[in-house]
Amino acid sequence: MKDNPFLIRGAARWLLLFGGGVLLTVILLFANIPFWAVFVIVMAVYMAITLGWPIYIIYGTKNLDKIDKFLTKNRSNTLFAYAYAIAHESDETIIETIETVLQTHKQPKVQAVYAANLAVWQQDMEALHRLAIHLPTADYVNYYTASALLMEGNLERAQTLQTAIKKQWMKHALQASIAKQSGDQTAYRKEVELSTSHACGIQHYVLVSLFQRQDQVSPII
Repeated sequence: MKDNPFLIRGAARWLLLFGGGVLLTVILLFANIPFWAVFVIVMAVYMAITLGWPIYIIYGTKNLDKIDKFLTKNRSNTLFAYAYAIAHESDETIIETIETVLQTHKQPKVQAVYAANLAVWQQDMEALHRLAIHLPTADYVNYYTASALLMEGNLERAQTLQTAIKKQWMKHALQASIAKQSGDQTAYRKEVELSTSHACGIQHYVLVSLFQRQDQVSPII
């Protein structure tokens, strides 16, 4: 057990949560609050703590260390394993992780986005053009189509699609790729900063990790 810091921290966290729940229950009962109300309050606090923290990590924070620890602990979830792999693993492992996602998550949106991601990592522009038209929103369609165009070296058409994208982190991520392919490092660094500043949670972590890898075209979750 001493060699497993996550297990130790997890046990300590649950003990603290249990102790806090007991203490809160005692305080509320001494305040003459009805038992049913005490139960509701304690359960509400419990749910807020146990569910609120993961939601905050996944969608709200920009603290890379906190996100990395969360992903390290939850790599058994293939979607989290993909984000972790982008920061820590080789291109080959990332591709294997995406293939695992496609095998285990059959939701149409997940299938569409991750199939397009796979085409990006494999630099398969023909597949990316074919897959992009089936993506769930106009921003996704434009982003991935522009990514395929960048693979072809067609910066002008990619730039046209970039102007139609509304989601800011996505818009600036694509502009960063365009600037990098154009050889404008100043614009590239500016767009990287803008893109990451508009993203939170795991999306922020993925973008930072992708730009650190200096990929020419950035896949997205």
